Amino acid sequence: MGVVTVGWVLTLLRYGLRVSPGSTALTMGLAVLGSVLGMGVTLLTGQVVGAVPGVIDAAPGAMSPGAFGWLLAALLAVFIGQSLTPAFHQVASQIMDAALVRDIGAGITEPLLRPRRVAHLEDTEVLDMQERAKGKGGFHLAQGLANLPWLLAGRFTLIGSAVIVGVMFSWPVAAMLVAVTLLLEWYGGRLIAREIDVWWGNTEEQRRANYLFDLGMRDAPKELRVFGLHGWLVDRYVREWTAGFRPVWERRRRNVKWTALTGGLHLAANGLAVLLVGRAALNGDLPLTEVATTVPAILSIGASMNSYGVVQVKRGLSAYRAMAELPGTIAQRHPEPATMTRHRVETMPAREVRFENVGFRYPGSDVDVLRNLDLTLHAHEALALVGVNGAGKSTLVKLLGGVYRPTGGRILVDGVDLSELDLAAWQRRIAAIVQDFLRFPLSVTDNVVFGAIERADDEVSLAKVARESGIDHVVRGLPGGWDTVLDKTFDDGVDLSGGEWQRIALARALFAVQAGAGVLVLDEPAAALDVRAEAELVERYLELTSGVASLIISHRFSVVRNADRICVLADGRIVEDGTHEELLAADGTYAGMFRLQAERYVASAESDAQDA
Repeated sequence: MGVVTVGWVLTLLRYGLRVSPGSTALTMGLAVLGSVLGMGVTLLTGQVVGAVPGVIDAAPGAMSPGAFGWLLAALLAVFIGQSLTPAFHQVASQIMDAALVRDIGAGITEPLLRPRRVAHLEDTEVLDMQERAKGKGGFHLAQGLANLPWLLAGRFTLIGSAVIVGVMFSWPVAAMLVAVTLLLEWYGGRLIAREIDVWWGNTEEQRRANYLFDLGMRDAPKELRVFGLHGWLVDRYVREWTAGFRPVWERRRRNVKWTALTGGLHLAANGLAVLLVGRAALNGDLPLTEVATTVPAILSIGASMNSYGVVQVKRGLSAYRAMAELPGTIAQRHPEPATMTRHRVETMPAREVRFENVGFRYPGSDVDVLRNLDLTLHAHEALALVGVNGAGKSTLVKLLGGVYRPTGGRILVDGVDLSELDLAAWQRRIAAIVQDFLRFPLSVTDNVVFGAIERADDEVSLAKVARESGIDHVVRGLPGGWDTVLDKTFDDGVDLSGGEWQRIALARALFAVQAGAGVLVLDEPAAALDVRAEAELVERYLELTSGVASLIISHRFSVVRNADRICVLADGRIVEDGTHEELLAADGTYAGMFRLQAERYVASAESDAQDA
């Protein structure tokens, strides 16, 4: 296959046949058939042209008019077949592409989502392999396979046309044309690849330009109009995009002379071959049939050159290899713990979750977020965790969920090390509402039942959590009820207020509790609500989830004061532990933070009263 080896082609073919056997085989077959029919047109055209003088002059031994008519009919039939194959090829190619895009998406996302921990998502080697699997600049696996039929057809045309030239005229001329075509194809591919690499190596400018584009289209359209920044944004986007593309223009300018040189060489090789055919014809050494067949065959050899397709096939193969190696790389660099079946995770925690001398630092960091931390969360207890921003509260939640392993100490669930549990089963026992909860652009039903997707058909529990979370009246006011898509960019879709969205998130967690979750985590559970509404909401949820262990994280002390126990996290460890009254009486960190916040609320209330 020249600069693309047979092994590469077979690798991509096997993948395509595995994913979509029918459409892949049809796509490849139709492309090759089109090439074969094209060579048939060349041969039959030569026969027709060569036969015309004898038929017209009725020369002895010439083709009869009837036979000539059949020859024309054969030429017409082959030509019609060649003309129709692209239409059928396009349909088959679209079916193949749809199947490939689906399989590629699953092939990349599944190994990234499969691990129950997230350290691999911060591993630069894994992220680099993920990017290579996705492909760059449109040079992904699906594009490589989409260009493979044309590359195969081009190779059939190259070989078939070279055989025609060699048999009917000259094998040395045929060999020269093939060598020049493959050489120029290889060199043209190098020029294209270098240009693409220059563009995709300019990632910083691209990120800035893409950020500005997204800012104007999705992220901040209202603010940009309020501040009159539309002109500034467009100018800045053009400037950043131009800065990113300038090296590509420089590369293209350098490539122009080489492109012109290779084009001239290609033209010279074809011109020389045609001149040699013409000289042989004038000398009487080459009959008209051979002349009429050889000249189109010479031009077909040159037209079979496909530098861009070669680059796409090679980079498609590179993307395929990265996708195939991605699961193994993740498993090797971040092995998942063995599943332990001897522990009944579905009943945990029956007594407590205990952090013993736990320390943690994020991968690649030399700073300890948690150090020598001891904390116990009892079953059926509402435990509140407070501390300044950056104290490690959310990190502690991640450790509780097992998405990270402690770098020191251990976490025990009913006396069993968390590392010995079936992590997937344990994570299903946790219902968490984090501050930056997900807002799925899906129906209300989907947004709630994602808390326990295996119970998605439980309409009784769905209605119950709707009443208990206070979203039932919101759902009744939506145009499609539970089927309304919560994204106004969809037809009949709507968006909710921040408070309504947080009630949706709370309903999601409550639905998980209804399905059997044993630990409820409320991490800044209702920051979009006012203080009173948040406190009432949390208190209501603690009543509804009194049968599970609850961990409440909030910077508002009015929310946590009614918890069974309050722990203060500072300098990576628990520095105070007790009830609200006990911590105030101790007059330590909690008391100081509580008084400071209370003073701000009092001052704010007095100011509002004066304004009134």
